[in-house]
Amino acid sequence: KTSRKPHFAVSSNLQPNMQRLIRATAPQLARGVRSVSNTPPTNNSQNAQQQAAQPEEGVRVVLNTKSTASKDQTVVPDFIINHVAPTHSGSQWLQTKRASETPAFGEETLEGGYKQFREDIKDVVPDSRVFTDPLRTLAYGTDASFYRLVPKIVVKVHDEVEMIKLIQAARKNKTPVTFRAGGTSLSGQAITDSILLKLGHTWRYRKIENDGNVITVEPGWILGQVNRMLAPYGRKLGPDPSSIESCWIGGVVNNNSSGMCCGVLQNTYHTIKDLRIVLNDGTVLDTADKQSWESFKVSHHKLVDGVTKLAQRVKADPELKALIQKKFSIKNTTGYSINALVDFEEPLEIIKHLMVGSEGTFGFVSRAVYNTVPEYKDKASAFIVFPTVEDASNATWELRKAGCTDAVELMDRRSLRTCEDMEHLHFLRDAPATGTALLIECRGANEDEMWARVEQSKKTIADAGLLTLQPIEFSTDPKVCTAYWDARRALIPMVGAVRKAGTSVLLEDVAVPVKNLAKLCNGINEMFEKFGYADGSAFGHALEGNLHLVFTQGFETPAEVDRYADMMDYLCNMVCDLEGSLKAEHGTGRNVAPYVELEWGKKATEVMWELKGLFDPEMLLNPGVVLNNDKEVHKQNLKPLPVAHGVVDTCMECGFCESACPSGHVTLTPRQRIVATRELARLDASGSPFDLAKAAEMRKLYGYAALDTCAADGMCAEKCPVNINTGRMVKDLRAQNFSVDSTEGRIATMLSNNFGKVMGGVPLLLNTVDMFHAVLGTSAMRFISGAVAPLVGVHWNPYIAKGASAMQPQPALSHAPSLEKKKVVYFATCVSRSMGPARGDSETESIHAKTMSVLAKAGYEVIVPEDISNSCCGLIFDSRGMPAPGQEQSAKLEAALLKASDKGSIPVLCDTSPCLMRVKETFKDANLKSQMFEPTEFVVKFLLDRLQLEKQEESIAVHVPCSSKKMKVDGYFEQIAKACAKTVTMSPVPCCGMAGDRGLRYPEISGGGVASAVVVPPGAAAVHSEGATTTAPWTDVNSSCSEGFSTSRTCEISLSNQTGRHFKSIMYLVDRCAKPLQAERKGESPALARRG
Repeated sequence: KTSRKPHFAVSSNLQPNMQRLIRATAPQLARGVRSVSNTPPTNNSQNAQQQAAQPEEGVRVVLNTKSTASKDQTVVPDFIINHVAPTHSGSQWLQTKRASETPAFGEETLEGGYKQFREDIKDVVPDSRVFTDPLRTLAYGTDASFYRLVPKIVVKVHDEVEMIKLIQAARKNKTPVTFRAGGTSLSGQAITDSILLKLGHTWRYRKIENDGNVITVEPGWILGQVNRMLAPYGRKLGPDPSSIESCWIGGVVNNNSSGMCCGVLQNTYHTIKDLRIVLNDGTVLDTADKQSWESFKVSHHKLVDGVTKLAQRVKADPELKALIQKKFSIKNTTGYSINALVDFEEPLEIIKHLMVGSEGTFGFVSRAVYNTVPEYKDKASAFIVFPTVEDASNATWELRKAGCTDAVELMDRRSLRTCEDMEHLHFLRDAPATGTALLIECRGANEDEMWARVEQSKKTIADAGLLTLQPIEFSTDPKVCTAYWDARRALIPMVGAVRKAGTSVLLEDVAVPVKNLAKLCNGINEMFEKFGYADGSAFGHALEGNLHLVFTQGFETPAEVDRYADMMDYLCNMVCDLEGSLKAEHGTGRNVAPYVELEWGKKATEVMWELKGLFDPEMLLNPGVVLNNDKEVHKQNLKPLPVAHGVVDTCMECGFCESACPSGHVTLTPRQRIVATRELARLDASGSPFDLAKAAEMRKLYGYAALDTCAADGMCAEKCPVNINTGRMVKDLRAQNFSVDSTEGRIATMLSNNFGKVMGGVPLLLNTVDMFHAVLGTSAMRFISGAVAPLVGVHWNPYIAKGASAMQPQPALSHAPSLEKKKVVYFATCVSRSMGPARGDSETESIHAKTMSVLAKAGYEVIVPEDISNSCCGLIFDSRGMPAPGQEQSAKLEAALLKASDKGSIPVLCDTSPCLMRVKETFKDANLKSQMFEPTEFVVKFLLDRLQLEKQEESIAVHVPCSSKKMKVDGYFEQIAKACAKTVTMSPVPCCGMAGDRGLRYPEISGGGVASAVVVPPGAAAVHSEGATTTAPWTDVNSSCSEGFSTSRTCEISLSNQTGRHFKSIMYLVDRCAKPLQAERKGESPALARRG
């Protein structure tokens, strides 16, 4: 490296005093200061004379790109940003600014190449998908790592054509880009302070071939969704990371992800068939297309020839070749996949496999073709606790040699404490302080093969003379096995959740040959003790010698940062001494980029740098990731996690929640809402004029993006390993903005006090709207409502319900005389009392009429609570941030139901699932809550034995509302549907986005409205037909199903609008297909009579 002094540019418009100050401090800056910016200065026609200051010490100063000073004169920086290395990105850094400067944010801060890039892409991507404001650049720029960089520009990219043009625009303006898929990466490889090209939810092409043995997918699919598409074929993708239900294919390819069961041979590198790649100049190479390759060899012969020569050079070096083969015999994602230079002869195959694990530094993968692997149905799992880590490690080594297990996961005692209270895992509470567990799975092509592997595993451990703290028992019970593996998948976030509020979660990922696993475990424990990480824990894929280290600390002082840096030095040297990998499966990122040469040596590292130069000679694709000359980059830009709200303070921003959010494609996901809330708390606590100005700027969008468009249904908690309900936080924040003395508060109080009268007028209002629909027609109604909606705050769609008819007495009981008459309290919710079917629906009666009919057929006498017209669960108030009237309504309803049910001795049927979940959360009487049921659970538990169901429907769709999923009753929906229809399509939609009436007020989150130009494809739907299960796109519902069923009227409106098929309560289906149970023939059971 050539040593040269830094050149600083000074602007003539600086005040003289400021010029003198900067000149005086410039030498000190040049000697010892390292800027935190990872973005090289831009270079275009306006600032071609500017040069980045890159002295030997690594000083990089961000210059004012408007400066016109000559590079040859003695100069100093005009405008220094973050010129003192921070302890973390939330610290109060010393900043030198013009005295007259006022805070600026967004596009007005863009300069040079960034300003020109923004201009150049205006014809490529609409403004609605380009973000420069401080709220969304922060939120969209955050990933699961413990690093924080905020992009200058974020672009949501919808297709390959846009990506090509964006890459070309970035190249023209010399502005680095970083690609982002799901944002679950852990090593800092998906963040940038330059331009972030974030994939939209539109990258969803898929094609299954060769009976499921090959699948082509775009990078926007979630890995778990792809596996569900392949499930009917008995196949799956090889990689199986713990983030399987959150990570996108784009990240799986670019990080060469593996996981718990895939080992080395089933990772992306070994299972990839072909790739479609966008190179640094916008050229597309499709490795499956012969013509594309022939053209590429001509247009990019320098790259092809360079890769070929590098491969020849490596193969000709026995020492280097042997090193590569040895290191890739275990899991390794440190640096690039240079095993491609050894494994293949053809340059096409070399380039294809070099792209795997390149972390977006070689190009963009727009499509991947995978060879799939078998997904055996016959599996057995055992959770075995050993007295010591040495015993567990030795057992792993013996099992690996025997080759009788498909997965072996190791968990130390600290990690076991986080899951010992989970169902089926209570036996872990008795483990000693040194106890270490192995979670083992054995599979087989058939049951006999599986059990043979199980017995061999038991024998292997016994023959090794290893003691276990309980008998080894393998289970095939799906509930038990799921509990075991769910606990393991959730360990990283769960360990992070028990940390001290305000501290960061640090995660390292290493691997060693399995024979050295015990040494690694002991070394890690010694390291935790040496550096004071009392909460540190280790767990991971023992069969591959791969462990994850999770520990926490704050970064408020330089001493804390140094402690982390010293620990990293210690860890990396220890792992290298054990012939291991510094990154086994999480990718190099920024985290171990300074240590690549330590692991690989100079010769191999030089090969990697040459590869980077061949693929990205201008260093514009994710610079600073994988390879970085800055030896301290791993301790810069550490992410702050300030205390912000009690509900979310334990969040480690893993992103598992995002796949369940209906508003993520429009505004923010749960993780992004937490990120924004934390940053506002940090800025407010700072109190500096700049930070307060930034907070004010963020709040301009925060109300709509973070609060108004949140469905607050809590489905994020279902995905979150530690059950963080971001919706609860949002409701609390809404409540903070609510005052009972405000106009809104007085209106809410009035509505609560006169609830029956107000709700009594809703059917009349709905019928009036429906009358206009009938007279004007759908097109005219849509046009008129479009103009009226902004005034009234509610958006109309053709599936808005008509008014419900008034509740009538129950019809006469028609059950079989042999059945005993029973009683049930029927709570008809305010939604079902006010909303009937929609115009055009074949059904005309209201939900309560159908429910009464079903109960009469089953011989249930209905008890209606007193003053039912005034009854409400309070959800309509609580969801708006009005807890007081909501609690009042809930208390009144509980009193009425206690009276009607004789203090819970009579079961209570609630016809709307969200309302039932609300009362189960708010009611105080435990006995009453235990006797309350939503429709499907009540039908299965109380009515099926008293009804005769006939399959009258050919093909129907079923959607399980969020509340039913949270109450774990989703299985009842499928059971009822299969009894009533020949073909049942189960909705894969996590949340329809309706959230009561919020989807009518903000239709963009429920699949309608201008802001939701692209409805998010939810993945494949499971289709059950005559005992066989297949998958199909959810969008096929319109053509394949006659109608749909659910248990929430407002959700049904949203689903109808999204699919074009009328959705209604599942009680309509039950009433249609149910007959009173006939008297049994002599000697015949009721069940046989029903089937007959």
